[in-house]
Amino acid sequence: MTLFSNRLAIYSSSLKLTLVLFFIFGTGAVAWHFTEHALKDWLITVPLLLLAFNLMTALLTNKVFRTHGWLLLFHVGLLLLLLVIGISQVTKLIGSVEVTNGSVYDQSSAQWQQGLFHPNRLDKLQFKLEKFNINYAPSHGETVRLDTQAYLTWLDEEGGVKKGIVGDKVPLKVYGYKLYTTHNKGFAPMFRWQPKQGFSNEGSLHFPAWPEHEFNQSNDLQIPGTSYKVWLSLKFFDPILSTMEPSVFRTPNDFVLVARVGEQRHKLQPGDFIEFETGRLEFLGLNTWMGFQIFYDWSLPWMLGAALLALFGMAGHFWKKFAPTPWEETLKEDKK
Repeated sequence: MTLFSNRLAIYSSSLKLTLVLFFIFGTGAVAWHFTEHALKDWLITVPLLLLAFNLMTALLTNKVFRTHGWLLLFHVGLLLLLLVIGISQVTKLIGSVEVTNGSVYDQSSAQWQQGLFHPNRLDKLQFKLEKFNINYAPSHGETVRLDTQAYLTWLDEEGGVKKGIVGDKVPLKVYGYKLYTTHNKGFAPMFRWQPKQGFSNEGSLHFPAWPEHEFNQSNDLQIPGTSYKVWLSLKFFDPILSTMEPSVFRTPNDFVLVARVGEQRHKLQPGDFIEFETGRLEFLGLNTWMGFQIFYDWSLPWMLGAALLALFGMAGHFWKKFAPTPWEETLKEDKK
């Protein structure tokens, strides 16, 4: 049993195994980008944990580390970095959500990718987008997006109401999540569905991001609780962004909403409506929506700490190895 454990320790700490694990890690990292499976993060986590085990056994069995403290410190930092990165892959969350201006965040509209062991608390995240401003500046005949300011009202962990401004670099931090604004934004027509029997229902439809999809401002509206589907397209010639002076993202002043139901085509302005057999669809007006990124990763400060520890150990190792030591040369001459 002792012979087996010794051989296992030797093989586990060998450099040949390290090279094989690096190859597996590289293959997994490439495969990660082309995989949509829910467990794809294990393609990175498993090789990293195996590399960490390989390094740990080397630290325990190699006598070099016992006599070179700085080298040991460097490899301990590297070991911690491998462990933290590997574990973070199965605990982090990256998501996105589009929120209509003046409305409350709806978890059902969010899209995200999360690790297997992520403690999902998106259902506790509650905030309202009061309004947002996006400033643009002219640059060489084009427009450049400057700062984004989203005015939010949210509930903190104690249930208290908070208000603040969120941007691309200034996040909302609540329940461990960080919420940032993104470059995605667009237009959202507002509707009221009034059935002949029952209560009315109001909502919005988000068109594709603008101006990224400037020439494809269309989408399908499925009227809730019915089989009716309406194709909608937004048409306007109002130059919202200027290439000559500073401008702000806004709804166009002059627009028309084209609606197609079967073979029938309608041009809608706010207040117009379409009659159906079981109800009426009224166009209330044109609104806007803002895209947010939702981010959760507990490991970032720990990664920084482990990286600094490894850097400190490497610096100390090379300083001790290459630093001038004239007293040692004097001792050698005395011995001669």
